[in-house]
Amino acid sequence: MISKLFFELRRISRILWVRIALILVLSILAALGAELLDPLIAEEFKDRFSAEATLPILTILANSMLAVTTFSVGVMVASHRAIAEQTTPRIHRLLMEDTRTQTVLATFIGAFTYALSAIILFRAGYYSPEASVVVFVVTVLVVAGVIVSIVRWIDHLSALGSLDHALTVADARAREALDVHAKAPALGATPYDGEHDIPAGTQRVVSPTSGYIRLIDIEHLGTIAKEAGVSVYLTRCPGDTVLTGQTLARVDGGDDALCDDLAACVMIDALRSPEQDPRYALHVLGETATKALSPGINDPGTAVEVIIRLERRLWDWARTEPSDDPVKMPMIYSRPLGASDFLETAFAGLMRDGAGQIEVLCRLQDALVTLAADGSDDMRQAARDLLDQVEAHGDTALPTEADKARLRSRRGRLDQP
Repeated sequence: MISKLFFELRRISRILWVRIALILVLSILAALGAELLDPLIAEEFKDRFSAEATLPILTILANSMLAVTTFSVGVMVASHRAIAEQTTPRIHRLLMEDTRTQTVLATFIGAFTYALSAIILFRAGYYSPEASVVVFVVTVLVVAGVIVSIVRWIDHLSALGSLDHALTVADARAREALDVHAKAPALGATPYDGEHDIPAGTQRVVSPTSGYIRLIDIEHLGTIAKEAGVSVYLTRCPGDTVLTGQTLARVDGGDDALCDDLAACVMIDALRSPEQDPRYALHVLGETATKALSPGINDPGTAVEVIIRLERRLWDWARTEPSDDPVKMPMIYSRPLGASDFLETAFAGLMRDGAGQIEVLCRLQDALVTLAADGSDDMRQAARDLLDQVEAHGDTALPTEADKARLRSRRGRLDQP
């Protein structure tokens, strides 16, 4: 339950309006709390930092922050829309979780709210002369924070809306998801090969709703299984689709109430998330490459760059060692995703949509040869299978025999020492 709660809190913290709402509350509390600190203010400061010295600054701050916020939100919406049209709508979801953009917008709106609240309280006679000094100090701090945020925002605007920025965000999420998977390939459960390893006579744990499996709370699942003295065999992984009434897992004992408790450990949502689903992160990158290969965009250079990023991510994943204790819940069994799952997700669309462009197929072939040459047996076999598919797509779609022969000749490097 702790993992599920942490995931929910992290997800909520990356929602734009939530961060803005928190800053709004803090700004209002700062304006209201100034009166509480007036006993700490020395008498000689009251005349120097009076309401007459503070109100002009607050007025300028309120007027400017409203305009800056409106402009910034417009820029954000326009850039995200342009990126979604140029790449894929799935990247838009990742960009909406950009904490730098959220923090900057929240700072601007918070400064506007603070200034407006302080002006209202001044006009209402809420502040004493001592509290006016506190408001002045807080206002100076707010102005300093706004200046820092504007500098960061200007730096961020140089990249916001560009394809490089979108690919960097997607690449970072893929790196994070693959690193987590490499350290715990079965989410901390005991790995098993598939449903043929499940003992006979087990009871079904069914899905209460339809959607994507977004999170499996292995820790809570293991606690329930340990207390009940049962073993749980997960039949689906994060990222899989499930319909109401379909099997999520099987358990070798217990009753319907236990099955309901186990099902509650699986978070099902309408949208996928990369936290426990590395395939989704790879899919977003691969989908960007296939969009670049569409006739309307026709940008094979972007496809080649995405192949390089995917190669780098899968190379690092294959060379990352599992944690010292990868199995934290021995009573839970889960099928770990392997090299074939990741390679198929990353490169299947590229093989199809780039089949007629020799530069794309050659770079894809290079990536697969590299991954196979210094990878595990699973990686080597999965790369060989995809190399066969690359050649088959090339034989079908390449326009000249010379290109086809070039692609076939490069395959021999896989067997060289």
